[in-house]
Amino acid sequence: MNIKNLGAVLTKQKKKLSVCNLEIQNLPKGCALVKMKYSGICHTQLNEINGVLGRDKYLPHCIGHEGVGEIIKLGRGVKNLKKNDNVVISWVKNGSKKKYEQIYYLFNGKKINSGGCNSLSQYAVVSDDRIYKISKKNKYLRESILLGCALPTASNAIFQLGNFNPSSKVLIMGMGGLGYACYFVLNFLKCKDITCIDSNPKRIKFSKKFPNIKSILINPKNIDIFKNKNNEKFDLIIDCTGSKKLIEKTLSLCKKFTGKFVIIGNTKINEKILIKTWDIISGKTLMGAWGSGGTIMKNFKRNENILIDQIKFIKKMLPNKNFKIADVNIVIKNFSKGKILRPIFKF
Repeated sequence: MNIKNLGAVLTKQKKKLSVCNLEIQNLPKGCALVKMKYSGICHTQLNEINGVLGRDKYLPHCIGHEGVGEIIKLGRGVKNLKKNDNVVISWVKNGSKKKYEQIYYLFNGKKINSGGCNSLSQYAVVSDDRIYKISKKNKYLRESILLGCALPTASNAIFQLGNFNPSSKVLIMGMGGLGYACYFVLNFLKCKDITCIDSNPKRIKFSKKFPNIKSILINPKNIDIFKNKNNEKFDLIIDCTGSKKLIEKTLSLCKKFTGKFVIIGNTKINEKILIKTWDIISGKTLMGAWGSGGTIMKNFKRNENILIDQIKFIKKMLPNKNFKIADVNIVIKNFSKGKILRPIFKF
């Protein structure tokens, strides 16, 4: 296929990305060619680039696992998708049991892997188990990148608990893109008692623009003060930081007998946490949530409804500026410093 296709490629961990013209060789069975419109980057991708999650088995590979685009060609065996469909690309599989070839591109005769999927390129070859059709009622293509990662992860963290009580006292730890995704789900569920903590003063100031949030700046000096004031107060705590020290210090803030603590922020690979056994004996529940719990297809419509319902707040959270793929390393640098909540690249 003679298609100009600039993509951001990770060639070596802890190094800058390379922007390369990736040659598309073929369209394997069960795959679609997607012309990308928007792509995002999340902190999991930063961790992948920086080696926090361990060795990257796909190197070199084109990155990005959350994006929105339009299908321009279908491979053999693809069903339930059509040419010109607007779709979300997600790293979470839809539960399909099909077997797929490893997708790759070529650059100067060398293979560049797609990984599980990729979205940070002008065109992407994607297996159909990672593609989700956007409904006609959803007019918010730019904002729909959140349906590829942040919203499924946040909604699963909350809905997996069963019937959510809107009167619950909830603590969100870390107000990056994932923290806000949790807020959007809680706001959709009419929760009125949400506390958020973060160590970034600008994030705390920004969060005060959103309803039903009590924002508190946390640092090593005042974390114990916050802990003492809020001991066994919260029905639900959601950790979006992946901070070992913060997790260890805050499990005690869950209510006895009924409190739930859900970890969705990425910790370092193989990192262990120390907890007091009494926190578990006293009936508190410590658990995790992975993507959409393997049920993203089942829950995609629900998450899309949340996006549409919360669109006013989602637009407020996302940056007004669209970034270009040529500037990917500058954007990643600013994102890692907390200067951007959720970068969006436009193609």
